[in-house]
Amino acid sequence: MKRLLLAVAALVAASHLALAEEPRQRVMNVPLDMPLDEPLDGEFLEGIYQEKLADVLRDSVLIEAPIPHIESRFTDNRELQLWFSSAEDGKRVFWARLTQGLEGKELRPQDALANFEATFGKPDKTAEVKGELGSFWILLKLDPRLPDERRATILKQLDASFTPTPAQIADFGLTDLRSRVKLLTPDFRGAVFFLTAFKGKVGSMQTDLIDMVRAQTVLNLTAP
Repeated sequence: MKRLLLAVAALVAASHLALAEEPRQRVMNVPLDMPLDEPLDGEFLEGIYQEKLADVLRDSVLIEAPIPHIESRFTDNRELQLWFSSAEDGKRVFWARLTQGLEGKELRPQDALANFEATFGKPDKTAEVKGELGSFWILLKLDPRLPDERRATILKQLDASFTPTPAQIADFGLTDLRSRVKLLTPDFRGAVFFLTAFKGKVGSMQTDLIDMVRAQTVLNLTAP
């Protein structure tokens, strides 16, 4: 019996270790929870910019108010916004938004969708609308580092909340967090991919990493 209990304890410990070792979701090498000034997993945000992004960075600026955030522009028509939580929360990234225009480039929607899945894994939720003028997709992938119980809770909430209308899907890329929280719920944490296509070619892509709980340290997302 003692050996059996030890084996079970070892299995539980191994499962917790595996959860902790799940890779962080990132855009442009920047993960959710990345502090503005302190290290995360042994690396600083400044180091990421200097060591991993310097060759493709065009310019970058830190805007202190009303909410601290960094706006950066990169080659290939890419723009990155990093929004930080309250000082009490450690000024950590609660929203990372990467947008990319693809005018003049030949990228099929199916290839862009496959690239998202290759990077983040199979989506947990999807929504799409196709029309004569254009087609639009929303893909959601919860953070793989979430505890099983919280993941199950969020998925159950999304079953009820993530039912966007065709108009909501088409306009999704223009919405702020207060609008998105109604679809994603106040507990959402993960990657959100928005894709637009016209005549079988991708027009623009938007990849967001969002922690709605952390966002509420600086934003009131649920006020009427």
